[in-house]
Amino acid sequence: MKRLALLRHAEAEAARPGLPDVERALSLRGRTEALDAAQCLTMAGLRIDALLVSPAVRTRETAIILAAELDISHELSFEPALYLGSLEALWLPLRGCQESLSTVLMVGHNPALSALARQFHRGGGNLELRTAGLCSIEFEEDATWRDLRPESATVFTTLR
Repeated sequence: MKRLALLRHAEAEAARPGLPDVERALSLRGRTEALDAAQCLTMAGLRIDALLVSPAVRTRETAIILAAELDISHELSFEPALYLGSLEALWLPLRGCQESLSTVLMVGHNPALSALARQFHRGGGNLELRTAGLCSIEFEEDATWRDLRPESATVFTTLR
């Protein structure tokens, strides 16, 4: 069975003149949120096989905290399409996942990440992932990453 976890990056420091958006780091609260998200993944019993991560500093830091807390030793995959990409852009790295992977965690940004979650959540018109917001989606037994589609989602769980 395939599972996808979607995690919005934890809270970032405020924007300030001269600091490019992509370089905004996590705030102190954001680090705590990332630790909480890791605990939520542990409590849900999800074993992450791959992490698809936006190259922005705040998403990289969120993913690194998770990987350390969850003892994930494989490399993070930094995907430029996830940095402020469109909803359609988020599908590209997902469909490129190796079929041997069971559970993939995508760490990205709103509004596209929440839009992707809404596609998988039937009746989730108002669903909006907060900072370090986390959900898990399970798919039909025969689902493949290459042919993944919203209709193949069978279980949607908000974890944080």
